[in-house]
Amino acid sequence: MGKVKDIIAKDTLYLIVIKEVWDRIVSGEKTIEYRERTDYWDKRIHNREYSYLKITNGYGNATRPYRLYRYGGATRVMKDSIQHYSIPILESMIIESRDYMESTICHYSGLPSTSSYA
Repeated sequence: MGKVKDIIAKDTLYLIVIKEVWDRIVSGEKTIEYRERTDYWDKRIHNREYSYLKITNGYGNATRPYRLYRYGGATRVMKDSIQHYSIPILESMIIESRDYMESTICHYSGLPSTSSYA
């Protein structure tokens, strides 16, 4: 039997967001994440069942901020005359989170990180 981490990885929809969007999620201002309905997202969302949703602030290593949610499904909606997937990201759905970077020191240079939130 696989490790719990491996099982979660296979049953998780991953979304990456930029800092400005991340800050709105953490503040509670943003409660729905949208993805434009394209072939790319159709393959990952349409007719797919997930148990979890993981949103990460940027790409990268294990120090990046993230939130792991119970997946509430996706609904197709019109936004700005374009079809989108609407995915709820409510506080009550959070299973685990690291809202800010754990280290403000760059791993490569040893200097303060310019992308930290401190």
